Amino acid sequence: MTDQLVCPYCDAELNPGAISCRCCGRDLTPVLPLLRRLDAAERRITGLEEARASLEQALDEVRRFKAEAVPAPAAGAAATAPGSDDVALADAADAAAAALVPPPRRRLWALLLGFLVLLGAYASVVFWLDLPLWVLRTASIVVPFVTGAVYLGVRPRLAKIDIAVTVAFAIFSVATMNAWLGWSDNIPVLPQGVAAWRETMFYALSIGASLFAGMLLRVSQAALSAKGLASLPGLRQGLSSVHGKLPLETLKTIETAILMASTVLSVAAGLIAGLLGLK
Repeated sequence: MTDQLVCPYCDAELNPGAISCRCCGRDLTPVLPLLRRLDAAERRITGLEEARASLEQALDEVRRFKAEAVPAPAAGAAATAPGSDDVALADAADAAAAALVPPPRRRLWALLLGFLVLLGAYASVVFWLDLPLWVLRTASIVVPFVTGAVYLGVRPRLAKIDIAVTVAFAIFSVATMNAWLGWSDNIPVLPQGVAAWRETMFYALSIGASLFAGMLLRVSQAALSAKGLASLPGLRQGLSSVHGKLPLETLKTIETAILMASTVLSVAAGLIAGLLGLK
């Protein structure tokens, strides 16, 4: 496949950076995104075809080796081998196609932005505006929740590293706030006494639970959208269509319900931790 750009109007070959056709004079700006997507799709198809050709070549060599190594009496028993080879070829092709799918991306900038907004809310309440403490508690639930939903980005899928990110975000946020307060008021950075430690732990728990709840909500929304259940009518239709189908559909629906319940529990944990941390 060449790197030349083909004009969709006159089939003339153009340079990749061209924005208009030198033959017909048409403006290519409106169709350039579509042409780039088509080119990327063609490259993926070419990659799949090359992977399939290499797999078929490898399977031909395996069949030839088996035909040479297996004695004549066992030829009848080996008659079913091509079917298993076809299954192996299909599995390998599926694996190659899955390898071409880009992995899920994390929006790390969302963590930094959420941390700065949370730190700004803390400074506004404690240092600048002297607002009530419940304003900070509310911001400590809303800001991490939105941060967690934005952090997963497209193709959201939870992993073990996301749990570590949640814990690190909560601890780092609370530690930074305590360090700022200690530097400003010339007091110890670490909490003093059981009550102070209790309040600090509940505060960190509210931040972490809200961040994780935002992640779960994003995963739940993506799972429902993939099933066409992004709206309440679609959700009702999807739940009603589960009755009488294969058990696999029922299992997928149960998994989605569990995921949504986990989101609700995480939100409740964040709210409870925030309320218990209030003085």
